Amino acid sequence: MPKDRYKFHKWICRVTLPLMRSFWLNRCFDMSYPEVPELPETFLLVSNHVTNVDPFLIVSTLRRHVYFVATEHIFRLGFISKVIRFLQDPIPLAKGGSTSGAVLEILRRLKAGRSVALFAEGNCSWDGRAISIPTATGKVVKKSKTALVTVRIIGGYFAHPRWSYSNRRGPVRVEVMRIYQPEELAAMKPDEINRHIEEDIGEDAYERQLKDPQRYPGKDLAKGLGHALLACPKCRRIRTITGAGSRFSCDCGLNGSYDEYGMISGDGFDFKTVRDWEDWQRKYFAALPAPGEEETVYASDDGMILYEITGHQAQKTAEGTLSGSDRGLRFGDKFFSFADMADLAIRLHGTTTFSMKDGSYFELKKADKSDYSGRIYKFLFERYAHEAAQDAASAPET
Repeated sequence: MPKDRYKFHKWICRVTLPLMRSFWLNRCFDMSYPEVPELPETFLLVSNHVTNVDPFLIVSTLRRHVYFVATEHIFRLGFISKVIRFLQDPIPLAKGGSTSGAVLEILRRLKAGRSVALFAEGNCSWDGRAISIPTATGKVVKKSKTALVTVRIIGGYFAHPRWSYSNRRGPVRVEVMRIYQPEELAAMKPDEINRHIEEDIGEDAYERQLKDPQRYPGKDLAKGLGHALLACPKCRRIRTITGAGSRFSCDCGLNGSYDEYGMISGDGFDFKTVRDWEDWQRKYFAALPAPGEEETVYASDDGMILYEITGHQAQKTAEGTLSGSDRGLRFGDKFFSFADMADLAIRLHGTTTFSMKDGSYFELKKADKSDYSGRIYKFLFERYAHEAAQDAASAPET
């Protein structure tokens, strides 16, 4: 990265920061800006991840330029991608794919004296709770040989839940939790660094909200809630919950509301929070029966397009119906076994991306560009992938 581009990126940050705070963030959210301690010249920043605008929340608070690690798909947007790379040059990371390239680029920029920000959880929270960070995070921190800054975003989940389609105007702030100097990190083992990071960035939005309730008023509060609430506790069916306005329901008769405090209530369930519902449905999916002689299909989506991603280029490879079963993902005559799958991830409201153990990387989108609840395929992967891999390893060679 040429030095003059770095100066240009810093200048862009300095010029746009007042506009970003005054004309966007402060109007969308009830932002507050805690005092920020003096930061090192170069550092690796690690934060929790709760909204798609987290990078702007962090920069507006720190008032410092940093290079962010960003989802690989923003590099496949044609002219928009060229503008993004020209103005800020983020580091691409393929969700559900290999992370080695991103790690090497993070270390390269830190060595060059550039600060980098990383959302170690890799995904925005669906229920307001922190997500476990990859075990390799501590190793990356040690290899960087630079200072570590941990920050926590508070209030972001209720201001714009991952599953929602609208902002809610309520209190949001970013707090610098700790600054670790290189000498301090050098004396730690990677797992110890991971523990510190998880303690620093760990946030349970509902735990905080129940202790000190804050209002997050807005429009269409329950729209999109079905992306998070995948299983109905009344009829035990999958992907039947829909939301509109402040109400959500299932055609079995379950109905409820989501209020300005992020609480849910209604008929057909006893949960008070999205977090409670998430706890129940995780047990529901974990209890799905082991694969039998016949393949069991749990979900399907019509009008889908399968893309293979290579070098930030998306090549359409098939179009039709996607189905997810206890064995893998099926797309027409193509079958992607969980046993051969390296990882599967969800971005935004439900776009599915996955990588195979042979290094190939794919993305699934609706042909009409609408959203779909792809999170169901993530749950199926989590339930059956390990079991499928074990069965494949124990199968006799032919």
